[in-house]
Amino acid sequence: MGLLSALIASAHRFEDDLLPVGYAQREISWVVSIDPKGDHPPQARRCARGELTLKAPATPADRTSGKISPTLLIDKPSYAIGLPDGKKNGAAETAEREHCAYVGLLQEAARASGNPALTAIQNVVSWGEARDKLARKLQARSGDLVSFQCGSGAWPTDDPEVQRFWSEYIEKRLGEDRQNCVVCGSEKPITRILPFKVKLFQYSAQLSSFNEEAFCSAGKTTIRKKGETKSASNAAFCYSCGSIAGQVLQHLLKLDPDRPSGRHAVILCRDDGKGQGKQPLRNQIAIFWTKELVEIDTQEGPRLIEDMNRLAMEASDDVPDDGPPAHASQIRALLESPLKGGTANASLAANRFYLAVLSPNKSRLVVREWLEQDVDPTRRNLRRYCNALQIIHPDGRGVWFPPLWAVLEALQSPISKGDKNKEKPRLPQVEPDLMRKLVRCMYVGTPPPAALLTRAVSCFRIPDPPTDDRHRPQRERQMLRRMALAAAMKLVLTHGKGEKEQQAMEELVSQELSDYKRRSPYLCGQMLAILEAVQRRASSSGRGVNTTLVDRFYGAASTAPASVFATLINMATKAHLPKLRREGKEHFRTRHPAQETININELLTTVCDQVNEAGGFPPPLTPEEQAQFALGFYHQRAELNPPKQP
Repeated sequence: MGLLSALIASAHRFEDDLLPVGYAQREISWVVSIDPKGDHPPQARRCARGELTLKAPATPADRTSGKISPTLLIDKPSYAIGLPDGKKNGAAETAEREHCAYVGLLQEAARASGNPALTAIQNVVSWGEARDKLARKLQARSGDLVSFQCGSGAWPTDDPEVQRFWSEYIEKRLGEDRQNCVVCGSEKPITRILPFKVKLFQYSAQLSSFNEEAFCSAGKTTIRKKGETKSASNAAFCYSCGSIAGQVLQHLLKLDPDRPSGRHAVILCRDDGKGQGKQPLRNQIAIFWTKELVEIDTQEGPRLIEDMNRLAMEASDDVPDDGPPAHASQIRALLESPLKGGTANASLAANRFYLAVLSPNKSRLVVREWLEQDVDPTRRNLRRYCNALQIIHPDGRGVWFPPLWAVLEALQSPISKGDKNKEKPRLPQVEPDLMRKLVRCMYVGTPPPAALLTRAVSCFRIPDPPTDDRHRPQRERQMLRRMALAAAMKLVLTHGKGEKEQQAMEELVSQELSDYKRRSPYLCGQMLAILEAVQRRASSSGRGVNTTLVDRFYGAASTAPASVFATLINMATKAHLPKLRREGKEHFRTRHPAQETININELLTTVCDQVNEAGGFPPPLTPEEQAQFALGFYHQRAELNPPKQP
C-alpha cells in the first residue's frame, strides 16, 4: 500500500473533518441574495476579507488559460454574471462564452438535483434585464468570488443532491477511459489531471506520488526501450479517490497557530533562504497517523497514540531548573501506559501506522520518506530509540532524551549569542538522507546513520563562549545543545545493545554494567573532566576562568590522548592540586545526595589506575572511540556539576 492508498483507507477516521468530494473551503467576496418567488430584485452584498468562508465546489483542475471550465454556484464574476475581466481585447467575448458555460452548468445541475434554488438562480443570471442590473451593481474585481443564496434557507451548495451531482460531473469531466481504480477497485473514469493541490508553508503544491513505486515519477510508469526513457500514462485512479486523499492530507498537515506542529504533523526544518540561496526542498514536514483510532490510557486520561509521535519530534523550550521537561515525562508515560480498553491483538494486527516526510515547492509535493507498519512495533521501536537516546543533563538536573528538533539543531553547531534571534548555524543543514535515516531509526528500528556520530563528534569539539547569570537563557540553550550532541553519540553507540547498556550509559554510575565504561577512551574522557574541575577550583576566579584546558586541549586529547595527558596530569599535580590541599578545597560536591562530597585527588588517582588496567593511554582514536571519550567527559562533568537548588 502506498501513500495514496493509506490516505483513502484512513479517510473514515477523519470523515467529520472532510468536505464532500470535489469541494474546498472558499472565501466569498460577493453574496447575491435571490427571492425564490421573484417578487423582489436580487440584492448583492460585498463581504469583508475573511468574513465568509463556505464549503463549495472547487475550481476544476482543467481550467487553464483560454479554456472554458465553469464551477458550480461559486465562481469569478466573468463566469457568474458575464462581467468582463478587465478591458483587454476580447475580454467581453471571453466573458460571454464563460457565462454561457456557467448557465448551462446551472441548468444541468438543477435538472439532475431537483433543487428549485438552482432554477431560480439560473433565471436571474441568464441573459436579460435582471442579469444586466445585477452586473451594474457589482463592483467586482477579477480575483473576487461570487456566490448565490436563495431566500433565507441553507446554501444551495449544502444540498446533498447538489454535492452528488458535482462529484459525478467533475469525475466525468476530468476522466478518461473507464478502468478499475488502483485504490478503490471500482470501474470508473480514470482522471487524466491531478485533482487537488495541498497548501503547505507558502506553497500550493500537487501531490505527485500515487504509490510506492512512483515516488519519483509523478505517478507515471516509466518505459525504457533501446536506451530511451519515456513516461507513460498516469497511474489509474478515479477523481473521488484523488479528491478524498487530498482532503485527508490537508487535514493531517494542519498546524497549531502558536507552534510548528499539530496533532498529526511536525515541521522538521525550514529553509531560511540564506547560505546557498532559497532551496524550497529543504523545507520538510513529517505527518503521522494510524488507520484506526488508537488511544493510550494514562493517569491524566486517554491520549491519542499520535501524541506520542508528536512529542518525540516537536520543538519545546520548556526545560525546568530541577528535572525533566514536561514533554519527556509525557512521552515516557505514553510509552509505558497500556492501550485504552485493553485493545485486542487482533484489532491491532488489522491496524496500521503511517508516516511520511514531505517537502513542497512551487508545483510539487515531494515525498521524502514513507513508512508503513503495524502499530505495536512502532511503539516498541520508539521506546528503544528513547532508551538509547536519553542521557543526563549537563548540570545533572535529570535524565531524559532531547526531541528530534534539538538533535537536528545541535548538529548545525549554532553560534551562541545572548539574543536567540542573532544566533546563526556554523554548519549547513543536516542532509535529508541523514534525517530520513534518523526517522526510520525512531519508528522502524533500523540502526542510526553512522554520519550522525561523525557530525556529533565534530560539533562537540567546538567550545561555547563563557556566560554568566545575566545570560541564563543563552546558557540553557548551550546546555541543551551539548545534551543533544552527547545523546546523538550515545544513540549510535548503544542502539544495537541491550537495555542494560543503554541505561548504564545514561550517566556516570553503573560502571560495572557497561562495556564502554571499562575501556580506555571513556576513562580518558573522565580524566579530562576531572582535570578541568581541578583547574577551575584552583583558579582565583573560580568558575569564571576564561580559557580552560578543555578549550585548549580537547581536540588533541579526544583524538590522540597519549600526546597530551602526561602534560596535563603533570600540570595538575604540580600546580593545581597542591593549592587545593593548602586551601582545603579538595572535596567536591556531587549530584548524588547519598554521596555528599568526593576527594578530587583520590578520584583522579582512581581513574588513572583504571586507565592503566585498560591498557594505558590509547593511540589515535577512531570516530567511535572519540564518541566514547566524549561521553566519558560529558558524564564526569555532569557528576561534578550538580544543579543549583531551586
